[in-house]
Amino acid sequence: MGLKKAFLRLATIGLGIGLMTSAALAANLRVLAWDGYADPDWVKDFTAATGIGVDVVFIGSDDEIWAKIKGSEGQDFDVFAVNTAQLQRYIKADLVSPIDITKLANQKDVLPRFRDLSQVSGDTKDGKVYGIPFCFDSIGLIYDTDKVKPAPTSMSVLWDPAYKGKILAYDNGEHNFSFTALTLGYKDPFNLNEEQMAAVKAKLVELKRNVLSFYTTADEAQQIYQNNDVALIWANYGQQQVKALQKIGAHVAYVNPSEGALAWLDNWVISKGVRDNAAAEKWIDFMLSKKIGGELSERTGFGNTVVESSSAGGNDKLVWLNNVEDPLKRSDMWNEVKATP
Repeated sequence: MGLKKAFLRLATIGLGIGLMTSAALAANLRVLAWDGYADPDWVKDFTAATGIGVDVVFIGSDDEIWAKIKGSEGQDFDVFAVNTAQLQRYIKADLVSPIDITKLANQKDVLPRFRDLSQVSGDTKDGKVYGIPFCFDSIGLIYDTDKVKPAPTSMSVLWDPAYKGKILAYDNGEHNFSFTALTLGYKDPFNLNEEQMAAVKAKLVELKRNVLSFYTTADEAQQIYQNNDVALIWANYGQQQVKALQKIGAHVAYVNPSEGALAWLDNWVISKGVRDNAAAEKWIDFMLSKKIGGELSERTGFGNTVVESSSAGGNDKLVWLNNVEDPLKRSDMWNEVKATP
């Protein structure tokens, strides 16, 4: 074989290999997820079980998810994770595809409260399923077991004068108006009328006078706890916050209040630009396995939708976060609460 022919043959073979490699890469499932939702060993197991490669991009905020999905009109990813409070936004913008739950064998074995998706606020639209619940956590109450007896059952304990100056609360207007609305017995804490808003504001002013400090991060709350006499913490970071405190030796426990605990619920959804719908369905079904669910809770402290965990029991009342009637108004009123002497 002449040198020129040999070169052409090698070039042709190289091109063929390059095309096959490109095709293989193009076939990879493109996943957009929060850290802890697509661990390397899970990805490896999924590929071994299905033969489907996976490319994962991790995100750090709801705004980042929206920017990536909206920016490409859903064409850059096949499947991604988003919470129920945000999902309707994607449905309205036509950025997600309906999911055929008959293709998800593991859905029938999830925890009872996650089986009937029509009863999970935000996951359906016009009878079609767009979100498959995967991971959640409540926003409950941490209490020092040496200082708070008996164990509290309601957020109303935050207003107890016995704990004045021993309470940490989260610095967030939306959440604070919502959990206080639940404490006052309002059925829809996310859509308050003028009279209800005024009542909640007055109640929050009372809370402020009972609070030692407001925190914004879990680390900040932990530092305040370690350096002060703290009995109760409104736990915006849920079980992760509890585990971190227990790790430093704090004698604390966690309760979801009887009036209902605010809670977030993240779902797997399929992008409008999905290239291989069957591959996306296999990923979601794999993530609903008992193995993944158990490991997720063990590694992160979050609740999973497949096996019971310490995050919330079957009898705990969870109120899934939703869009509020007027975020700016809540923020302004919260600033007024903080400014009240």
